[in-house]
Amino acid sequence: MIYPYYEKSEVLKTEKACGYLLAETDNNDIVELLILKDGVVPAHALPIDVVFYVISGRGKITITNEVTNALKGDVIAVKKNLDRTWQNPFDEPLKLLVIKQKP
Repeated sequence: MIYPYYEKSEVLKTEKACGYLLAETDNNDIVELLILKDGVVPAHALPIDVVFYVISGRGKITITNEVTNALKGDVIAVKKNLDRTWQNPFDEPLKLLVIKQKP
């Protein structure tokens, strides 16, 4: 199955962050996130496991009060029901691929 990029749908929109659903499969939702300088994805938890891949840039992810620096190429796995927040205090935009694993 091919999911053309032009068919993406917006799932997050703030002044400095946006997210697009790229594909929905039986097992996963695939989302692209872009966080600009000083942008934040507010704290939230999901009832599913999520994997993040840093496509470009760098940023900080807070998972239940533990802050971790994330760099290009890093993979970050977050278990279900854990609060997470993304922030980009850096000049370069942070671009992430998000894989939401359906139960």
